[in-house]
This record gives sequence, C-alpha cells and structure tokens, in this order.
Amino acid sequence: MEGLQTLQYRMRTQAQNNYYWKCIVKILSSELGYFQYEMHNILKKQFSPINTKDMNTQEFNDYCEMIRIWALTDLGIVIPPPNKNK
Repeated sequence: MEGLQTLQYRMRTQAQNNYYWKCIVKILSSELGYFQYEMHNILKKQFSPINTKDMNTQEFNDYCEMIRIWALTDLGIVIPPPNKNK
C-alpha cells in the first residue's frame, strides 16, 4: 500500500531483559513460590505466543506490561514499572 509505513523495532534490549529477570520474574517467583526459571516458563506459556528471545523492543514491552497488569489485578502483586527499577 502506498504511503503505509511499517515501524521497525530492534530486538529487545539488555535493559529490558534485566528488568524482566531482576524485577518481574524475581518478584513473582518469590511471591508465588517458584524457582525463577519455572516462573519464566509459566509466564511465557500464559502471555507469549512467540519465544521471548525473538521479541522486538515493543513486543517485549507489551509482554512485560501484560504481566504487570495481571500480577496486580489477579494476584494483588505490585511490580514497579521499568523506569522505577533503578
């Protein structure tokens, strides 16, 4: 289609990956009693139709946000947003 632009995103960043493992996975695994790798596998099955290694920055951001919303609304677990995790 003429005039239609496709946005190109780079692959997820190391900062995003660090936030995911050191904040999201760590908090949820601790609160729910899983090992971190178990929690990661549960989250992938529940929230991601593709392998998280193949996600671009926007997809990974959306994935993390879906998990944060689920954790708060369904579990009552607050996970700070990435900019607060420094």
